[in-house]
Amino acid sequence: MNRFIKIIIGFIILVTILTASSGLYEDWAWFTSLGYSQLFWTPFLSKILFQAVNGTILFLFIAGTLLSIRHAIVTFVNERLRLRLRLVQDMNRPVFSLSQRRVTVWLLVISAVISFGISFVAGFTGWLDILSFTHATQFSQADPIFGKDLSFYFFRLPLLNTIFDAFFGPLFLLTLFTSIFYIVTGVIRFNSRKLWQNGAVTMGASCRKHLAFLVGILLALKAYGYFLDIFKLLYSSHGHIVGAGFTDLNITLPALRVLIILSILGSIFAFISFAFKDTRLLTMPVIGIFVVGIVMYNIIPTMVQSFVVLPNELTKEQPYIQHEIEMTRYGYQLNNVKEVEYPGNTPITIEALKADQGTLNNIRLNDARPMLQTYNQKQGIRLYYKFNDIDIDRYLINGESRQVMIGPREISVPDLDSKAKTFVNMRFKYTHGFGASASFANAVTSEGLPSFAIKDVPPISEFEAFKMTEPRIYYGELTKDWVVANTSNKEFDYPLGNSNEENSYQGKTGIPLTPLNKLMVSLRHGTPRFYLAGEVTAESKMLVYRNIDERVQKLAPFLTYDSDPYMVINAGRIKWIIDAYTTSNSLPYSHLYSNEDFNYIRNSVKVIIDAYDGTVDFYAADPSDPILMTYMKIFPGVFKDLESMPASLKAHLRYPETLFSVQSNMLKNFHMTNSSVFYNKEDSWDIAKELFEATPQNVEPYYTIMKIPGENKPEFVLMLPFTPASSATNTRNNMVAWMAARMDGEHYGELILYKMPKNIEIDGPLQIESRIDQDPTISEQLSLWDQKGSSVIRGNLLALPIGGNFLYVEPIYLQSDKGGSIPEMKRVILAYQDKLVMTENLASALTQLFGDGAPQPTTLGQSTALPGQSNESEIQVDPNSLNVTTIIEQMNQIRALLDSLETQLKGAQSLPPETP
Repeated sequence: MNRFIKIIIGFIILVTILTASSGLYEDWAWFTSLGYSQLFWTPFLSKILFQAVNGTILFLFIAGTLLSIRHAIVTFVNERLRLRLRLVQDMNRPVFSLSQRRVTVWLLVISAVISFGISFVAGFTGWLDILSFTHATQFSQADPIFGKDLSFYFFRLPLLNTIFDAFFGPLFLLTLFTSIFYIVTGVIRFNSRKLWQNGAVTMGASCRKHLAFLVGILLALKAYGYFLDIFKLLYSSHGHIVGAGFTDLNITLPALRVLIILSILGSIFAFISFAFKDTRLLTMPVIGIFVVGIVMYNIIPTMVQSFVVLPNELTKEQPYIQHEIEMTRYGYQLNNVKEVEYPGNTPITIEALKADQGTLNNIRLNDARPMLQTYNQKQGIRLYYKFNDIDIDRYLINGESRQVMIGPREISVPDLDSKAKTFVNMRFKYTHGFGASASFANAVTSEGLPSFAIKDVPPISEFEAFKMTEPRIYYGELTKDWVVANTSNKEFDYPLGNSNEENSYQGKTGIPLTPLNKLMVSLRHGTPRFYLAGEVTAESKMLVYRNIDERVQKLAPFLTYDSDPYMVINAGRIKWIIDAYTTSNSLPYSHLYSNEDFNYIRNSVKVIIDAYDGTVDFYAADPSDPILMTYMKIFPGVFKDLESMPASLKAHLRYPETLFSVQSNMLKNFHMTNSSVFYNKEDSWDIAKELFEATPQNVEPYYTIMKIPGENKPEFVLMLPFTPASSATNTRNNMVAWMAARMDGEHYGELILYKMPKNIEIDGPLQIESRIDQDPTISEQLSLWDQKGSSVIRGNLLALPIGGNFLYVEPIYLQSDKGGSIPEMKRVILAYQDKLVMTENLASALTQLFGDGAPQPTTLGQSTALPGQSNESEIQVDPNSLNVTTIIEQMNQIRALLDSLETQLKGAQSLPPETP
C-alpha cells in the first residue's frame, strides 16, 4: 500500500513538473521549427545566469545579515516576548523554547525566497542589458558635455543602473529593518537628542560591527549611485530645456561630486568603527549625507533655477538649447532631411501636366477608409471571410508603376455561425484564409465602386503581377488561435458552388505531433483532444503564434514593431512585410516623443513573413545603426543582409507611415535650428488639417505616385503638408511646407522638406475644405445629398505638387443610411489656385480646370481619355478597347450630368488644344 501511494505521489509530481515545463517545451519546439533556436536559448540561458548570480549575491548578504542577528532573535523570543505573552493559567505547561536550528532554517528559507524572488523579476529585463554591455557597438559620436561615446549611454549605463537597482534597494531595506529590530529589542539605545555628542547612541559590540558592515556597503553603493546620477543629468528636464541645463551643470553637478566624496568617507568611517566603539562613526556620516543631500541636491538647485535662471532663461540656457536641437534631430534622423525651396504659386501649364502624366495616372480616388467596407461586402464572399485592412502599394503593370489598394481575405473564425463553432471546425477545419482582392487607386466603376484588379475565390486577375500560385493564408492579422493542420481529414479550402474545395497543409513550419510533442502540447493546452481525435496523425503539425504581430514579438521582443503590417504578392505567394524599429530612451539631450518612451528611433529591420507556411526572415535595413549592430553580435545569423532579399520583394518596401508620422511631429518644432528662434517658437508648424465626417483632423501621411520636383520619372512617395502653428485666438491654415519620403530603388529612405516662400500665402487643405463648403453650387449639392436617408463622406483631400504649384483632389462618396449599404464615389472635386470644380470623374475635372488640351489620366481596365486628348508618350492602350460605342456613351454621360461642358465637348475634336 505504501509503495502504491509512493507511485501515485511520484506520478503526480512528474505530471506537475511536465505541465509546468510544457509551455517552455512548446516554445522551444516552435523556435526550432522556425530555425531560430538561438533566439530561444540565448535569452533563456542569459536570464538563468543573471538570476543565479544576482540571487546568490543577494542571498549571501541577506542570509549573512539575518544569521548575524539570529542570537538576538532567539533571545528576544525566548526571554522577553515569551514572558510577556505567557498567561497565568499556562504556568504549569512546559516552557516554550525557540531553538537555534529552527531559526536558522527559517532565516535561510526567507533569505532564499526574497533574494531569488527579486532576481527572478530583475532577470526578465536585465539579461538584454548584460548582453548589450558585452557586445556594445561604438556610435562614433560623443555627448556634448562629458565627451563620452553615445554607446556608453545606450549599452553601459543601463546595465550599471540595473546592477545598482538590484542591490541598493534590497540592502537599504535590509539595513533599515535590521536597525529597527535592534532598536525594538533594546540593543540600540538613544540617550540624547544631540546625536553629535559622544554616548548619545549606544549599542553592543556585535550590533555595531554588524551595522558597520551594512552601512559601509550601503554608502559605497550610494557613492556609486551618485556617480551614475552625474550622467543621468543629461536626461533632466527644467523649464523649456530637455537635458542638462545651467543649474544642472553649475549647481547639481558639483553637489553630486561632494556627495560622492561624503559617501566614500562615510563608508570608510563605517568600516573603521569595527575597531572603535564611538558610534558617531556610524551615525554622523549617515546624517551628514542626508542633510547635505537635501540642501545641495534639492533646495539650492531649485532656488538657483527659480531666481537666477528663469528670469534670464534664454541667456543662461542658450548653449544647452542648441544641444537639445542637435541631439533630437539626430535621434529622429531629422538631420538627414534635405531642405529645398518650393515656389508653390507657379502657374500649372498644359506642358507641366503632361510632364506629370504619371502623377495624374495614379491620383487616388479610392479612399481606404470607406473602401474597407466595400471590400468586405463585395469580396468577402462568405461570412467567415474578412478583410482586416486595405494596404497601399505599387506594382509594375505593363512597364509602368501603378498605385494599388490591396487587402488579404483572411479567415475569421469568430464570425462562424454559433452552431458551427465546434472544436473540430475551429481547430482542424477552418484553418486558413484564401487570396486577396485589389483595385487600382484611380479605378472606379460607373456605380462609384472600386474596379477590382483581383477578385473572387479562387482569385482571378488579368494582370500577371497579381496572379497567385499559393493564395492560402495560414498566418495573418486575424489568425489568433492555434490549429492542427495536415490531419487525416482535409481542411476547408474555399467554397465552390454547392460544395467546398478541401486541402491539406504542406508547409515546412509547425510543431510535428510526435508522441512526446503530443504529450507536451496536451499538457500545455489542458486538453486530451489530441489523443481522442482520430484525425491527428504523426504527420500532423500544430501551428501556433499564427498572428503575425504576436509571432514576431515572440521571436524578437527586443525590437519595436509597426502596428500596420502590409501584404504583397511576390512570385505568386502572399508575403507580409512588417517594419521593425530599434528604439531607445537613452540618447542624451534628445526630446522624448509624446506619450512614448523613446527619443531615438531607426527603421533598422524589415521582417518578411510567408502567409502560407509562416517562415520569418529578418533583414537588416539599416546595418549602420549601432543598436542593430549590437543585436547582430548577440544573435549572429538572425539578421540577413538586405542585399540578399529578392529584388522583386525589395521593390515593395515602403517607408513606414508610423516613422514618417513621428518624424513629422518632431519636425514641427525641430525644423528650427537656431536656438533663439527655437526658444521663442517663432516659426512653429503644425500638421495640416482636413475635414472628415464634418470634423477637422490632422491629414494623415499618404502614399502616392508622383514625380519629385527635379526628377525625370514618377516614383512612390509618402508625403504630408504642414501649416503654421495656431493658437486659440489665431488660426492659421495656409501651407508653409511639405515633406516627402522616397522609397524607390537607391533613393529609399531619403527625406526631402519643401519649404514655401514666407512672403506669400498658399492655401492649405483646410482652407480648400472651407472653399468647398462656401461654393454655392458644390455646397448646395452636398447638402442635398446629405439629407435624411443618405450621408456624404468626404475622402482624403490630397495636395499634389505639380509644376511648382498644387492640385487638390477630394473624392466625394455617398452612402445610404440603411444598414449594410456601401459607400459609392459620386463626384471628384479639384481645386487649383482660385478655381474649384466638382465633376463626375477626374478627366472632366481636369478639362474644366485647364481646358480641352489637358492630358487625361489613364486607368487600367477602364476606358481611357477622350479622343484627341491622349498622350502618345504614355502607356499603350489596346485599340480594340476604344470602340465608337464606348466613346459615345462616355460623351453622353458627360453631357447629361455636366451641361456646362457641352460646348467644350462638341468642339473637342475640331479645336486644337489651348494653353490656359
